[in-house]
Amino acid sequence: MQSYFSPLLDVFHYLLMARLPAPLAGFALGALHGLVFLPVAGIAWLALRGQPRRARLAPLLAVAGLCTSAFLSEFGGSMADNTTALFVTAALYMVLLAQRRQADGARRAELLAWTVAGAVLGVAVALKLTNAIYAVALGVAAVCAGGAWWRRLAGAGVLTLAALVVAAALAGGWYLRVWQAFGNPLFPQFNALFQGPLAAPISVADVRWLPRGAWEHLTWPLQFAVDPLRVSEIRLLQLVWPLLYLATLALLLRCFARGTVAPPAFAPAMRGVLVFFGIGYVLWQGLFSIHRYLVVLELLAPLVLWFLCQRLLPGGRAAQVGGWAIGVVAVASLLGWNTWGHERWARQGFSVEAPPMPAPERSVVLLVGGDPQAWRVPWLPGQARYVGVATNFPESAAYRARLAAMVEAREQRFAMLPAAQRQDGARWARLNRWAQVFGLTAGRGCDRLRWLAGKARGLRAEVEVPDPGQCRLGPRRRASQEPVDASVQARSQARQQLAGYGLLLDEGSCVTLDSRIGQGRYPYQWCRVGLAR
Repeated sequence: MQSYFSPLLDVFHYLLMARLPAPLAGFALGALHGLVFLPVAGIAWLALRGQPRRARLAPLLAVAGLCTSAFLSEFGGSMADNTTALFVTAALYMVLLAQRRQADGARRAELLAWTVAGAVLGVAVALKLTNAIYAVALGVAAVCAGGAWWRRLAGAGVLTLAALVVAAALAGGWYLRVWQAFGNPLFPQFNALFQGPLAAPISVADVRWLPRGAWEHLTWPLQFAVDPLRVSEIRLLQLVWPLLYLATLALLLRCFARGTVAPPAFAPAMRGVLVFFGIGYVLWQGLFSIHRYLVVLELLAPLVLWFLCQRLLPGGRAAQVGGWAIGVVAVASLLGWNTWGHERWARQGFSVEAPPMPAPERSVVLLVGGDPQAWRVPWLPGQARYVGVATNFPESAAYRARLAAMVEAREQRFAMLPAAQRQDGARWARLNRWAQVFGLTAGRGCDRLRWLAGKARGLRAEVEVPDPGQCRLGPRRRASQEPVDASVQARSQARQQLAGYGLLLDEGSCVTLDSRIGQGRYPYQWCRVGLAR
């Protein structure tokens, strides 16, 4: 489904990985992500204007923002949320700066700041369309501070115009082509509105993460803090959301009760941050509720939590409680650091063994099932046609008809499906040698080894006990079945899936080919496909 979205950022990642040694490309991505410290620190600097210890607090709060679960999970990776967060936070910083220039009466500097903010925001939306929720939030925040109301509205107009121009220049051509081809510029999202014939009439394609019922909507930060898998495929430990939720409730109750704690005076920029944060969160929960889309808000969460502590508690106690709360959140995220998977470095980031395809221009390749397989396509013959079947795409009857016509039109038909990964004995021997060096293979060291195996997702390991008091790392039981049996099971499932399209999988023709990400092996099966008569 993601292949229908603007490929700008994917092209950047592809060129980075294809032209540079993989370790250098990974370093470049990590360095790019680290640059987000600058706008986040700048936002804190403007929002804390007039506060004591601002020079120390602003960088510390920015560092705490980088030590949050969603950002850490994608650090140095290619999932786009960290990369585009750099542009969204830069746009917010420029909006706050424009509001300050507006209040000071610096017309030329104000206009420049609004224009730059809009341009940077346009880049963010062009690179990743889900950033549109932050564009809406920023548009509202733009009128929350500054000079007279008409000047605020004029500034928001400049922001909007600049964002639209830049987004259209960068991604407008792509979305126009998608609209012409599929009848929906955002295909397949929001197809209930555009009624593109090739997809089901849905609003948002992936609704499995959304809260259900009024109670979950009202308590969602608590719900996904207790069960992170409600908003993510991987477990991301994040304590800042329940703390923000409870602190906000306490502040509302105190306001209703008219408590006696005098709130400290904050700069108008803090009002803009709070409006942006609040509207951004509400839109996220209502439209997506996918944790990794929260990177921008989690970068700002320590600043917002600090503000709430200052409003709830008196002077010195507020600083102490706020510091401890933010420190605990950062430490918890670091100790529970989870990722989307890492492999050991190789000079070449990706490699794919070429399949037998004697006439690519007369071939169609079916990517069967929900496992990620499209990453192999850039290394396969470009003359062939590639299409996903039995994936997460919301197919319509017209989609199936188009698929049938495509398959009929090409003489050679192939299916690509997952193959079982063979266990790497040398890898386990190497890991266990290191475990022995650090005293993790006997006695109490086994408890630490179990903790490590549970936390380090990239290990894909569990602890085995060959003898009493001794332990070692080994493959997870679910992954340790015989590769041949697992590959047969994958073919059996693919046969059933293809049968639903009137296609036959020729299991006797299947061969297993190699493909790699770094040093990690991800073999795939290549099979011929026939028509069911």
